[in-house]
Amino acid sequence: MTVRKAWLRCMAAAALIGVPSYAAAQLPSSFQTPGNKGKANEAQICAADFEASVKPIAKWQRDQALERYGKRPEDFTGELDHLIPIGLGGSNDPDNIWPLPANKDMGPERKEALDLKLHQMVCDKTLTLKAAQDAIKKDWVKAYNEYVNGAK
Repeated sequence: MTVRKAWLRCMAAAALIGVPSYAAAQLPSSFQTPGNKGKANEAQICAADFEASVKPIAKWQRDQALERYGKRPEDFTGELDHLIPIGLGGSNDPDNIWPLPANKDMGPERKEALDLKLHQMVCDKTLTLKAAQDAIKKDWVKAYNEYVNGAK
């Protein structure tokens, strides 16, 4: 019984430490939104009309992405975000779409600023497309702090 209690205490401590930082970071669940990219290369994403050539999110894609987070599609009024943005070759697959929580510190405006900065860096050839996609997919808040706040 003492081993079980010790295990439960360790799990509770891990949850208390991990959950607030995870929630504050505004990160999507890597299980519900692992990220998904299309087949576009650097030359294609840097073309002036690239984003306009991509189809909008279909209703089924929107609904499936929301349902993964336990949100009722008919009641959702928030903002959907592409984890890997279209401008960096991201797709409209539900694996790449998530409901970005509104947050004063790390909300949609900061995510958009990161998307634009990484796109600029890829097109300026100061960052590879794969590196940009990987950075935003792994932890967009960390990437924001590195590339936008750190002004690499």
